[in-house]
Amino acid sequence: MPEVDLLVVNPWIYDFSAHDFWLKPYGLLSLGGLLRAKGYKVHYIDLLDPFHQGLPKPPKRKDFGTGHFYKEPVAKPSSLRDIPRKYYRYGLPYQLAKDLLSSVKPKAILTGITMTYWYPGLFVLLKLLVKLFPETPIFVGGIYARLCQEHLKDFLTKEGLHQVIVFSGGSRASALKLIESYVKPSCPPSPLNYPIFDLQTAIPYVVLLTSEGCPYHCPYCASRLLYERFTTFPPMRIVEEIEFWHKNYGVVDFAFYDDALLFKFDEHLKPILTGVLERGLRVRFHTPNALHARFINKEVAELLREAGFKTIRLGLERVDNRFDSKVKKEEFVEAVRHLRAAGFETRDLGAYVIFGVPEEDFLEVEKTLHFLYELKVQPYLAEFSPVPGTPFFELCRETSRYPIDEDPIFHNKSLFSALKKPDWEKINSLKNLARSIRRAILQAV
Repeated sequence: MPEVDLLVVNPWIYDFSAHDFWLKPYGLLSLGGLLRAKGYKVHYIDLLDPFHQGLPKPPKRKDFGTGHFYKEPVAKPSSLRDIPRKYYRYGLPYQLAKDLLSSVKPKAILTGITMTYWYPGLFVLLKLLVKLFPETPIFVGGIYARLCQEHLKDFLTKEGLHQVIVFSGGSRASALKLIESYVKPSCPPSPLNYPIFDLQTAIPYVVLLTSEGCPYHCPYCASRLLYERFTTFPPMRIVEEIEFWHKNYGVVDFAFYDDALLFKFDEHLKPILTGVLERGLRVRFHTPNALHARFINKEVAELLREAGFKTIRLGLERVDNRFDSKVKKEEFVEAVRHLRAAGFETRDLGAYVIFGVPEEDFLEVEKTLHFLYELKVQPYLAEFSPVPGTPFFELCRETSRYPIDEDPIFHNKSLFSALKKPDWEKINSLKNLARSIRRAILQAV
């Protein structure tokens, strides 16, 4: 049984749906990389690993590294019995996960989750870790631990999991300092401090974060709560990271996790893409977090295309600009025109439409879907999830049929928590409309 300084574990997801749309625990992998650079011997176990050879059936994979997770049905939480959908554990079967965790002897363990309503998977993992490693300190971080700290601490107290330490601060420096107070590194420092993607079973893609925070104040987003200010990282550092993964591990697909990738384009993304081109890196870029269409002009569109952008997702929200959103209708139309002129094809272009907000008007959603159909831009419904501390969370408190401030399970986007009486027939009708529009757009190509 190999001894390691730090075992990093990505928990299961318990949910109605989950898809590997460039979905990685970036914060967890990044912190693991920083600790490895300091000399910690790190071992990584991904309980969502779709490539593990021990899976009963390999999940289907799609283009550009995306695909499905292995899943097994589990009992729905009793509080969600009114939701007409099946509930699953996404990731490795329980016994396989237990065997993998038992195969190492760590001095400390690091884990955490992003979505607040994914905590059931974290709770199952924590109870298993305490049973397997009763004397080992376990550190928990991530967005859930930041935004729902009291909920997490109540669970730890109730279950008697006293060895679990919750990160109270949001900075990596504070997390590093806390871990160092419990366990010291056993190896010399390393000059590389990239996220630990190389410790995965396979590297179908790499996630990039070139900035933290966002200069905007969208009422449904927690970016301002998680980061005090918008900060960009040195462009050449990003170029070197792309080159490292591409040349050493053959990675072709890279997904940007930035909230405002095009903000101050000339100072930030432009030098990154220029550097990629100057070094002759033939890679593909994807934008699952959506681009601000108002920043896309002729020059931007042409450089995105030349540098290898393949999956373009634009943030539209609503065509009527209901939320004083990121883009006006005219700006969106102009952005699409520039992207097409630069050579982007219909299959490359998509837009997110927010769905299920407080005081929802389904007619507005339908109008936006038809607007995208006329533009021949594929629509993707982004189901609203109430995030603690945001303006929309406060509105949702008033309209929700659930006590969303008592249990994060009610933040689940599949619940349409902001609606007092969800019209499931209408909800499914709009989902089907979005799918049929995407099919019609692609068939017309």
